[in-house]
Amino acid sequence: MINIITSTQAYDLQNEILNMAVKTYLNNKTKKTFVIVPNHVKFTTEIATLKKIANINKQDSVSVTNLQVLSFSRLAWYFLRNQKIALPEIIDDATSLMILEKIVKNKKDELLLFNNFNNGSLKQIYESIILIHQGNVDLNSISHEAVTEETSRKLHDLQIIYDEFIQMLGDHFTTKDGIQLILKTVLDKKLSIDNLNFFFCGFSYFSLSELNIVKIIAKKAHLSVFAFQTKDAQINDKVMEGDYDYIVQSTIAKLINFFNANSLKFFTKEYGYNINLNNKEKLNAIWTGNIPQQGLDLTNYVHLIKADSRYAEINFVAQTIYQQVVFNHYRYKDFLVLAPNLSEYETYLTPIFSQNNISMFNDLQKQMKFHPLVVMIENIADINDMGFKTQDIITILKTRLLIPEWYTDDIKFIADVDLLENFVLAHNINHQLWKKSFYDFVDNNISHLDQINEKVEKLDKLRQFIIENIDNLITQLHKLTNVQEAVTLFWNFLLKNKINKKLEKWRNTAINNGDLQLAQQPEQIWALLNKLLKDYVLIAEEFNTENFFDILISGFSEANFSQIPSVLDAVTVSEIGMVQNNSFKQVFIIGAVNNSLPKIQNKPGFLNIENINELNNSIADEQQYIENNQEVNNLDQTYQFGDVLSLASDGVYISYPIINVSNEKMEASIFYQDIKNTLNLTEYVQHDLPENQQQLLSFITTPQASLGYIVYLKNKTNDDISNLLALTPSNQALLFDNVIQASSFKNKPVNLTPALAQELYGNNINISISQLETFYANSYEYFLTYGLHLHKRFENELTNIQSGNYYHETMDRLVKYLKQHKLDFAELTKEKISVILANIQDELKTKGSYRELLGDPFNEFLFKCLDRTTKKVVNYWHQNMCQTKFYPLYSELSFGNKEYIAGLSYQFIDKQQKTHHISLRGKIDRVDLLKDCDNEILQLIDYKSSAKKFDFNLFKNGISMQMLSYLSVLQDNSHIFSTNPVNIFGAFYQTMTQKVEHLNNKANISSSFVTKRTPDESVNKLKYNGLFILDDDLNISQIDANLDTPSTYSKLYSNLRINKDNNLISANGISRNDFSLLEQYNKLLIINAAKSILNGDIKLNPYKYADTTPLTFSDYNDIYFFDDMLPENNYHHILKEDKKTIISEIVDEIERNKTND
Repeated sequence: MINIITSTQAYDLQNEILNMAVKTYLNNKTKKTFVIVPNHVKFTTEIATLKKIANINKQDSVSVTNLQVLSFSRLAWYFLRNQKIALPEIIDDATSLMILEKIVKNKKDELLLFNNFNNGSLKQIYESIILIHQGNVDLNSISHEAVTEETSRKLHDLQIIYDEFIQMLGDHFTTKDGIQLILKTVLDKKLSIDNLNFFFCGFSYFSLSELNIVKIIAKKAHLSVFAFQTKDAQINDKVMEGDYDYIVQSTIAKLINFFNANSLKFFTKEYGYNINLNNKEKLNAIWTGNIPQQGLDLTNYVHLIKADSRYAEINFVAQTIYQQVVFNHYRYKDFLVLAPNLSEYETYLTPIFSQNNISMFNDLQKQMKFHPLVVMIENIADINDMGFKTQDIITILKTRLLIPEWYTDDIKFIADVDLLENFVLAHNINHQLWKKSFYDFVDNNISHLDQINEKVEKLDKLRQFIIENIDNLITQLHKLTNVQEAVTLFWNFLLKNKINKKLEKWRNTAINNGDLQLAQQPEQIWALLNKLLKDYVLIAEEFNTENFFDILISGFSEANFSQIPSVLDAVTVSEIGMVQNNSFKQVFIIGAVNNSLPKIQNKPGFLNIENINELNNSIADEQQYIENNQEVNNLDQTYQFGDVLSLASDGVYISYPIINVSNEKMEASIFYQDIKNTLNLTEYVQHDLPENQQQLLSFITTPQASLGYIVYLKNKTNDDISNLLALTPSNQALLFDNVIQASSFKNKPVNLTPALAQELYGNNINISISQLETFYANSYEYFLTYGLHLHKRFENELTNIQSGNYYHETMDRLVKYLKQHKLDFAELTKEKISVILANIQDELKTKGSYRELLGDPFNEFLFKCLDRTTKKVVNYWHQNMCQTKFYPLYSELSFGNKEYIAGLSYQFIDKQQKTHHISLRGKIDRVDLLKDCDNEILQLIDYKSSAKKFDFNLFKNGISMQMLSYLSVLQDNSHIFSTNPVNIFGAFYQTMTQKVEHLNNKANISSSFVTKRTPDESVNKLKYNGLFILDDDLNISQIDANLDTPSTYSKLYSNLRINKDNNLISANGISRNDFSLLEQYNKLLIINAAKSILNGDIKLNPYKYADTTPLTFSDYNDIYFFDDMLPENNYHHILKEDKKTIISEIVDEIERNKTND
């Protein structure tokens, strides 16, 4: 007997079918009865079925043997498990891709489209092969002339690959869809099912393989019942593509056509609308267009919510559920939350529901590729490909799967892994350096761990354990070609390191914690690993290490954990499109935005929609058909949404956020807008935060979740909410105190007392220029760096700082070499300079920090780049030596702090009338001397790895004090440099660069599109750039011999030229009198900084100059939490002013300071 039962979507058809199935079973328990449902609802349907039997039998619980609730996949296993046939081994997707890769490589010369391929393209063709296999399509019967050229070329390749693929599978293997094809054959020819009863429920569409099974069951079974929900509960044999229920009606039509073709008698029954429509039926009837909206009021059933954000959406859902449970006695299992793309809400759901103490079952499938076992295998594969990369080794250790036996607990192990990570980063241990003992690195004394022998010994023992384990595994695998032996070796590696025991321990811990979902993961991941290894042994002809790991990783990347609820009373969270039980009282549809709902699929594939339609039109045999899953989904969107609207008995909530996480505006879905307009509904606006006491009531749930909102409103409106705060439970007292304190928090550092500041810094300050500049850039950073001595974890990597140090040391050694050997730099040949420079660089690289950096091949390349840059700068310097009389006198000239060259030293009296001293120390990169008769001229050079120029605006604000301070040191110590009178020409930056001019620079292209011969851009960048102290009596020809005629620009100094009066001029030039003023102001800056430091002044006051701010590259941003939107957080804005104005303001400031003193 065959029955087709139809109903509207609002009718609880599943309940009707289950009643029929239970009644059929109880009438004759010896006959087996099967309820076939989508896999997604199998568990809950099984529980509902058993509950019905228990209620009928008036029992608390019941067990049955001849009533089964199964999905199609489980139905296949059920019938095939006792068949006396040799079932082929089912290979997974990863193994199938391995076979396809081999086919494509072997057939490469015959293929038209697969000259180049990757894993993505192989996956696409695999999906096409599955569709062809399911549809039993004979590709060779399709005429190439009947399709377009594009489809013909794809068909050509598919024919070759498909035939070879099926031949390689043979009778011993099959793909994931193969088990249903086998079931079809067994049901059709071998299995007697004439005494079995089948009930199909929850389907609107059958895949080709499912439909073939259904047809055989209908033909041979004792009873077959098919339940479908249509637009109006009727069967429409004239349905057209685009109609509301086109997909489900097409499915019914396929069955009816089969029944008629095989003379199978069938009966139909309809469950339409009741005479008195309930709210669910009203909404369904309006949505499907069965009845007009007039006179139907659904304002208490359908609720529309426009939320400020996704956060606000989930807050609304959680708060509504909580209040319904508390006040209206709902259960958590009465609620269903659906989203078109649940992943968009993943970061909000768990924390918000947990804070509101709401049990939740999120059936969004969790991917296996993030499990620690998979992470460990991936990183072992990386080591096999790329060697011992530090990141891979640390990641493996952090999976907590490879733990030496001498550790008694994970806590001590993880603590040592953290120390190990610090040690290897500090010493730049990477690649083959991992095979060296850690004792080989401690002599460099880079890390504080270097001096703790006990720690080094423990860490080296851990290093030896992990390296030997992995190295031995990879070495042995590479020696093997026999597949069985290699897989056995890998398996023994896992067992030897007790990976299985650790997974078992994790499972037991999860069970003890009541997390049944998590408890399933170790068993499932281990089972899949066994399956992947088994498939590899069966399929692979010869072992290849890279291919072996690729297969494992690919297999895990396609797999998901199966899930069951940890508790029965839980809110169900799922995606639209997944079949749901019809047992919910309230449904929340979130994320109803126009780019997500309707959920149109447009996933790229080897065969696109047009290709599939062409091929189907060219297939003569009606029994052959290529399924177009994307088209089915896209045509079914309105029907699927109608299903969702019909799931709730008491209320439907539809919401959308007005912005996404990128603050981009979002528009409501057309479904949302249709319902709003049709039902004439008013939107409820859900804000992120309450704006008044009336709104606050909707935010009240648990004390933990509500307290923040209450305090926020209290601070915002100053309303009296003391009664609400008084309700805080005693066990939440600490939380209450923390929230109250946090609500009044101002992101503003507190000043130290002078006594504490002087205890921290000392009564007198010995300070460097960079520290002073840090203070003026952001005094809070100065406190963190030089007061608390906070610093980020040291990593010995080739940073900009390290590169700069290398440049400085190279240039320093060059100058000292010239001086030591009494060599005239200008007289040396270019070849001789190259030899000297190469020797210096080779010697430098033997130093500890640089030597460790060179252990990395990429760093070795970078050092070569640094050497080329240095050589270019030195050659430029050398070739210009003939144009100037300046020659290097000192290099890396230290001053202050008991050095021969005195630093700047000042004293001042604080507010407590205590006398303090501030001493400035530092190091000048290079001092050049020019002898001019009885006068001598000095200039100082500062090396920079990036372009920099002297900025008067930054100097005025204390951000750029280096050059003025260095010039003051030279001025104060001029008697040391010469017994003759000494003038100072200026202070200049020397940029270390080898940047060249871009050929496509428009300045290099003429109007006729011919490339001009322009000088190298780096020539200009190599010029000295800085601050000039200009006198009329300077001997210009000795400074730069090129400055011989008026309006000539210097080739040595940037922005320096000679005017018509034969005087030097520059935008960055100052007179000797201006220099004296700047010196006085520089002194004032130094003293004022010292006063503030010792007075304990701390401000979060980063400067902002145009778009430049010190926060950009600060290590302390996670401490600052600086936000210029907060009233207490403000930038110290530096205005751009001209030189004349700045000097005038400096004069005024000096005079004001004299008055105050």
